[in-house]
Amino acid sequence: MRALNQPVSWWGWHWDPPAPMSIIELIKAGNLDARLAAMLWIAMERGASLIVAADPPSSGKTTTLTALLSFTPPETAVYFTRGMGETFALPPRSDSYPTYVLINEMSNHIPVYTWDANARRAFELLASGYSLATTMHDVTAEGVIRQLREELSIPTAQIAKLTFVIPMYLGMLSSPSAGARTSSMRRIQEVAMLDLDGEDLSVNRIATWELNSDSFDVFPKAEHREAFASWAKISDAELTAELERREVFLGNLISTGVTAIPDVNAAIESFHHEAIRPRPQV
Repeated sequence: MRALNQPVSWWGWHWDPPAPMSIIELIKAGNLDARLAAMLWIAMERGASLIVAADPPSSGKTTTLTALLSFTPPETAVYFTRGMGETFALPPRSDSYPTYVLINEMSNHIPVYTWDANARRAFELLASGYSLATTMHDVTAEGVIRQLREELSIPTAQIAKLTFVIPMYLGMLSSPSAGARTSSMRRIQEVAMLDLDGEDLSVNRIATWELNSDSFDVFPKAEHREAFASWAKISDAELTAELERREVFLGNLISTGVTAIPDVNAAIESFHHEAIRPRPQV
C-alpha cells in the first residue's frame, strides 16, 4: 500500500489514540474468524469499497478498517482526506491497481471528519472508479444508507458503488472461569453487500454473526455466494479454492504466533507476490 499523502488525525481526536491491531490480533480477539477474514481479503485485493459502522466511540471501527487495508495489493495507492478544507488532489486512477480515498469518519462531529459537500464529493469519486473506505456512526446497514440518502442527499446509484457496509457489535462478555468477570466484546455483526436492483438498492447479508453461539456464517445462502463470486469475477470453484487457501494461511499465522502488524503485513505481502497474479479492479 502506497500513501499519496500524510494522514491527519486518522484516529480522530483522542487524549490517548487507540492501539492499532493486526488482522490476526482481531481474529484472536474474536472480532471475526479466519473464514470471514479470508472472504474480506479476496474483496479488498479487488478494491472493495466499504463503510465500517458502529454507534459508540471507541467501538473498533477504525481499528477494523485499518486492519482490513492490509489485505489490499502492495501497489494500492491511498489518499487520506483531512476534513474541512479538503481539496481531493488525487492523481488519475489506474486500471492496474486500486486507488483508495480514505476517510477517517463520515460525520460532522469534529473538523477533521468529513460531511456535507466533501462527503458528496467522495461518493462522486467512488462512482468514477476510485475505491472508498471510511467509518460512520450507526448500528445497521440500513441506518448507514438512511444517513447517506437523507442527511447527505447522495444518489442511490452512487451508494450502490459501495461494496460493503459492515456494522460492528459492541457488548459485554462474561467469563465464568474468571468469577463472572466481564470484558468488552467487539464483533463484526454482518457484512452487507450492496447492489443496484433497477432503481432501488439491494442489501444482501453475505456474512452474519450469531450472538448465542458467538459464531460467524459466511455465505449463509447460495445466492450470497453467487453474488460475491459474480462481483469478484471468479467461478464458484475458484472462490472455494481462494477462500480455503487464505483461511489456512491465516490459521498458520495464528498457530505460529505471527501477530505483530509489521510481521503480519510482511506475510500478507509475501502471499500476494507468491500466489496472486495482478487482477483488474472491479
